[in-house]
Amino acid sequence: MSNPMKTWPVGLGVGALAGAADISLIVAVDPAATRWVLLESFLFWTVAGWVVVASESGLGRYGHGILVTMLLNLPWYVLLGPAAGQPAHVPPLLLMSVVFGAAFGWARGRALASAAPSPAGAHG
Repeated sequence: MSNPMKTWPVGLGVGALAGAADISLIVAVDPAATRWVLLESFLFWTVAGWVVVASESGLGRYGHGILVTMLLNLPWYVLLGPAAGQPAHVPPLLLMSVVFGAAFGWARGRALASAAPSPAGAHG
């Protein structure tokens, strides 16, 4: 990355947006969810957004975003699916990982483009 100080806020910001979206989904499906569950979700997605934007894999931005997000979610697929006796929960979790991962990848591409040094002699 050209300038991590310019890309980190983007990762944290897009992650926080994903966290807020996930909280909305959780509250809609389970209004009795505890504040701790909501905080856990928000913190996870905030950090996941940062990890995707701040890391390198050699893949294109969308492939990178989706792959890293899915890897970070592997424990949740197990914990909230088979371990909880709810294997039907895994497909929606996978879908959310793909959607949020693609958004993180898009944000990563934007952050890298804005952090790239200007060509010599360019004004602006």
